[in-house]
Amino acid sequence: MKKFLLPLLLLIAFGFENVFATFVPTNLFGDKSIAAPHFLFIVLLFIVVYYNATNGILYGMLFGFIVDIVYSELLGMYLFAFPILAYLVSNAMKILQVNLFIVSSLVLISVGILEYYTYGLLLLLGRTNLSASAFFTDRFLPTLLLNGIFLVIFCFPLRKYILRIFAAVEEM
Repeated sequence: MKKFLLPLLLLIAFGFENVFATFVPTNLFGDKSIAAPHFLFIVLLFIVVYYNATNGILYGMLFGFIVDIVYSELLGMYLFAFPILAYLVSNAMKILQVNLFIVSSLVLISVGILEYYTYGLLLLLGRTNLSASAFFTDRFLPTLLLNGIFLVIFCFPLRKYILRIFAAVEEM
């Protein structure tokens, strides 16, 4: 039963991201701004850091595919991005010290990379006509701010929950 706690946590994050995007206006930080929640991706990276990198990468593939099906107009965009960024974060954490400030900073940097990757791919394929400066001010900064607020609120309980799951699975 305890092996289903991580997928359940990711499903809850996916659902919360969907509910948040539905009920909270996207122009939360200004008239033209669009703040995109990446709560599922943040939880995924916390799993990579505090639980197991292999499981985090596999969950990244699975939930990246689910995000592609539900939200994306380009199939495979998140299927590729989630596991690659999870792998890069796991390798960075082999070098860096695992404390909550460094982990949160690295997660926020990864959210920024994910945003730029998505923008660049959509720009390359002609699916967006947003200029780079407009993207930076209207999409990138509000997204980092929103996900930074989510990190500040949920980083302690999320870390504690994942470490508790890790301890419970180790007992088995």
